[in-house]
Amino acid sequence: MASLRDVARHAGVSVATASRVASGLDNVRSETRERVERAMRELLYVPSGRRTETGVIGLLLPDFENPIFPELAQAIERRATEAGFASILCSTTAAAFREVDYVHMLLDREVDGMIFISCEMTNMSGEHDHYARLVEEGARMVFVNGALNNLSVPSVGVDEVHAGECATQHLLELGHREIGYAAGPSFYLPTQQKAAGRERALRAAGIDPDGLVAHEDFSVEGGREALRKLLMHSPRPTGVICSSDLMAIGVLQEAFAHGLRVPEDLSVVGFDGIDAAEWTSPRLTTVEQPIEEIADVAVDMLSTLIADPQKPLPDSSFRPRLNVRESTGAPPA
Repeated sequence: MASLRDVARHAGVSVATASRVASGLDNVRSETRERVERAMRELLYVPSGRRTETGVIGLLLPDFENPIFPELAQAIERRATEAGFASILCSTTAAAFREVDYVHMLLDREVDGMIFISCEMTNMSGEHDHYARLVEEGARMVFVNGALNNLSVPSVGVDEVHAGECATQHLLELGHREIGYAAGPSFYLPTQQKAAGRERALRAAGIDPDGLVAHEDFSVEGGREALRKLLMHSPRPTGVICSSDLMAIGVLQEAFAHGLRVPEDLSVVGFDGIDAAEWTSPRLTTVEQPIEEIADVAVDMLSTLIADPQKPLPDSSFRPRLNVRESTGAPPA
């Protein structure tokens, strides 16, 4: 982890000079101060002795393409405003290097804390060193939807295992036994957790969970491609659960392209609860995230960290809600 000595070496100054800058003292030349502050940003060094509150927090989300991310960000921003914070919104395009760049920028603006929505930590194949460095240096952070338990960072989100289980259980109760999974990329934590829930429900029903899984992007086209792969299996699935509502919309489109009726020939369950689930034909059955509740807890957690950085905070997990609409029904005879 970066130390003040590392900062001094990176900036080409003495430790005493780096310490004066980190402490906010004025007796440092402006050019030297800029060099030290740049080194602090590049090394993600957070001065522990200088924590003047700015009333500003950072919100980092992967992208704006999946409606669930801006919906979560909007709810968090609204709740943050009520709590007296201004928010800086950053879209990382689901790239670790962009996330690090935005963290640099937010530290440069001396934000009071940061909330990461579906952060890069959900990518199990990625590098996550910058989170550990931030924790070590005392940054105030909260993770929303997707975090590992190996860092002392409070998190809030949905129970992804329960999401996969209740979506699968819904189809089982309708009489389905061939239940496919239009899954997101296999190296993402939520994909794996939903798969575990699906497997648990199928095993409890005496059904082998292996097979009938297709991994694609969390997108409409990813859903279409996933269904194309699932339809190559024999027997074909009569019901499909999806990693996201966007994927489920793609499954609906591809089913129509194959002449399959929903739900008469194929039942489809999404996940997220985005507004567009109401606009599909038929309307999409989906497992909904409690967005407002997640936003409330995330902002409360960060407010507590800002007021008392040493206070331990437990993680918070909400059970998502199944909203049954017209895209699910009994399997074909």
